[in-house]
Amino acid sequence: MPQLVISDVEDSLLEQLRERASAHGRTTEAEAKAILAAAMQAPPNPWDRINAFRQQLERSGRTFSDSAELLREDRDR
Repeated sequence: MPQLVISDVEDSLLEQLRERASAHGRTTEAEAKAILAAAMQAPPNPWDRINAFRQQLERSGRTFSDSAELLREDRDR
């Protein structure tokens, strides 16, 4: 299996990695692999979250006023 060697890692960064690995019950190497694997995942599509929120609002049955209409009313005062 290929290896990856990272040189000149700051002591504080390595200590943070060790602490994170310990918190997750993994070795430092396993934690580094998990971080790399997570970083290589496709970023979540922000529209998925927006659409889910819109669906939640629709299911709630609430209605919301038109903000453009409110702005027009405010300007007319």
